[in-house]
Amino acid sequence: MIAPILIDAIASACSLQQSVQQSAQHSLQTEETLRFLALPPAWVIGLIVVPGIVLFGWWTYGGLARLERPTRIVLGTLRAIAVALCVVLLMQPAYERVRYTELKGQVHVLVDDSASMQRKDTYPDAEDAAALRTAAGVTDLATHTRSELVRKVLDRAGGPLDELRKAYDVRLFRFVRKPLPARDLSELAAAGARTWLGDALDLHLPAVGAANVDTVVLVSDGRNNAGADPLEAAQKYRLNDTSIVTVGVGDPNPPRNVRLIGPPGPKDALIGEEVAFECVLDAERLAGRPITVNLEGSRDGGPFRALVSERATLAEDHVPQVVRLLFVFEESGDWTLRFRAEPFPEETSTDDNEAIRFLRVDDKKLRVLFVDDVPRWEYRYLKNALLRVDGAILAQCYLCDATRSFEQEHSEELPPLREIPATKAELAQYDVILLGDVPPERLAETEEGVRAWLDLLVEFVENGGGAGFVWGPRAMPERYRGTPLVDLLPVVLEEPNDARPVVEPFVPVLGNPAQPHEIVLLKRDPANNRTLWERGFEPIEIHYPVQQGKAGARVLLEHPTEKNRYGRRVIAATSPFPRGHTFFLATDETWRWRKPYGEKYHDPFWRNVVRFLASGRTSRRDARFVMTLDKATIDTGAQVEVALIAHDTEMQPLLADQIAVFLRRERGPLERKLLRPTSLEPGTYEGRFTLDQPGSYSFLVLDGDRDNGDVLARQDLLVKIPDRELADSSQDKAQLEAISRQSKDGRYVFLADAMNLAQDLARRRPVSTEVDRATRPIWDSTWSLLALIAVLAAEWLLRKRARLV
Repeated sequence: MIAPILIDAIASACSLQQSVQQSAQHSLQTEETLRFLALPPAWVIGLIVVPGIVLFGWWTYGGLARLERPTRIVLGTLRAIAVALCVVLLMQPAYERVRYTELKGQVHVLVDDSASMQRKDTYPDAEDAAALRTAAGVTDLATHTRSELVRKVLDRAGGPLDELRKAYDVRLFRFVRKPLPARDLSELAAAGARTWLGDALDLHLPAVGAANVDTVVLVSDGRNNAGADPLEAAQKYRLNDTSIVTVGVGDPNPPRNVRLIGPPGPKDALIGEEVAFECVLDAERLAGRPITVNLEGSRDGGPFRALVSERATLAEDHVPQVVRLLFVFEESGDWTLRFRAEPFPEETSTDDNEAIRFLRVDDKKLRVLFVDDVPRWEYRYLKNALLRVDGAILAQCYLCDATRSFEQEHSEELPPLREIPATKAELAQYDVILLGDVPPERLAETEEGVRAWLDLLVEFVENGGGAGFVWGPRAMPERYRGTPLVDLLPVVLEEPNDARPVVEPFVPVLGNPAQPHEIVLLKRDPANNRTLWERGFEPIEIHYPVQQGKAGARVLLEHPTEKNRYGRRVIAATSPFPRGHTFFLATDETWRWRKPYGEKYHDPFWRNVVRFLASGRTSRRDARFVMTLDKATIDTGAQVEVALIAHDTEMQPLLADQIAVFLRRERGPLERKLLRPTSLEPGTYEGRFTLDQPGSYSFLVLDGDRDNGDVLARQDLLVKIPDRELADSSQDKAQLEAISRQSKDGRYVFLADAMNLAQDLARRRPVSTEVDRATRPIWDSTWSLLALIAVLAAEWLLRKRARLV
């Protein structure tokens, strides 16, 4: 077996490969290799030729005892070499030149561009974490998204993509559903609302069939949540003789995670107001563990400081756990609020433990006008509540039945009223107008005057004011049928014959006990609040039957037993109209709720009514600008439409070629965006913007078109990773392994091992086609004869020196 090894070594040492012509995909190669045209079988060489040569060399000089041993060995060796050279020449050595074209195959790299690639993983497994830190060249994996780590690992200088390009034509694609060509990995946005692994493989198959594709590299976290079965799609690649190699992104271990879903609101509050924030915790494999949710706040861009914390116990997997945080803001300004669930050491991902929200705390005083006819019990206690319940509420009351000498009730900061405000300017001073049992003739002396006053009330609400109506047996709302006031009511009135007050004790029940409206949320815990409403109050003796709530209205309280064909009778309801809010109460006996609690629940109920009705005003900074968004929440990669109605200082439509609004992100400077005029009406502007990163955003109109100007209008937007993309936080390693097994020579690797994969693929020999073949003999060349003569001459000289010649 020695001779074949020697021959292979000689052949390898003598082989020569030379590139003559090369292009992007094809190259003409020339290769010269030493071959033996008359080479006998290996067993002949090993068992006969080589032993024969050795024995012949030993036999020739082994018997000459008069020669010294070293001399015999040298002479025998030279004789054996001479014989070996003769034998080699008899095997007819020759150089064989082969020319062939080499087709450079393609490798298609498909990179997942869905929103789950924005996740950040902690990689609790120490070995995985160390390998990935080395491959990506980073020190803290938890600060980088999956998409960022893909770029750092694959696209670094001398990295896997560069290694593949040495042997292949590498094509990059990014996909959510259909793979799209990409110049480089910087085009990744990680914004897709779904992951369509099966569709991506299926739709890419025609591109594979049309080209010389050797391997498809699928880079993904494996979380398929839409479209075709990826295993069925992968099987088609076996028929195409194409390998699928999957590269797993994200922590491959079973997930242990807590996701905090931030509160939907509020976005505006008043100084001294207790604000409730409801966060939702969604846990995986951490059920029963205690957790702390912290609320931190930054006022006007200052440092964050702790505000309040709340403890909770995590529920079963993917069972929402509501955590309510309460805080009273004593400082006005623009607050950035950070809600954070304390992470566990073994958590898979901590980037979803935090949520940012914006809150405007206003030091504005709410002005309320309360008009009633006679000093009934409801008037007396409602008036007292308005005057004492909240320092941010300033009230002026007007009792129509009072004498001219009577000083109408009022807050200390405001003067008493002499008559009902009757002009647009006078009504515009208020944020909320409450009407009790006031006959229409009390509002104005003539019918035309009454209608004019009611028209002003409608305009007041349309511009963001709030209007509340409290039933009364004399006039409200029966005597207002056929007037503009009926349009404001959030309820549909019964026919006159069916609208007689019902005298029968009852305790009203919540319209939505599980998610009560803020007006009827007298206890912050929904379960305790429901118990209070069901068993804590004295019965009300009378109510006014209405048909049903209007479309878009929110029913706050219902009769427990009395029903009609539309359901339970409505006792209290509210509705938007269109930028303001309206409220209706179908009884005048909320004063009964004072027994046995005094003002504990009665006064806060009316405070909640006032604050809610005023929200249309408090959320607007300047009456000249009205900004709206078509959505309050969007998924990453979706568009939001911003609409703005702008007026000048004379409240005339503001005409301009464009108007700038500013986009405020959770971090970083303000971004200037432009709105263009619309064809709808003068002074209206709109624009559409795509937001790829999750988080809280605010669109702002700033005074003077300066980023440090006063805020004139504001709308907040929540951009979130789609729920399907967040449902499973870890990498689906099993899915990726199964996909790779469906194709020929497929395999799975973790992202950290992508370099080993690239090197393995680069070692595969490209597809080649022979052009021609030629041999150049060397056994009959002059150099071969000279080499034999040189060996024989050396032996002859040594023999002469030893006096054998």
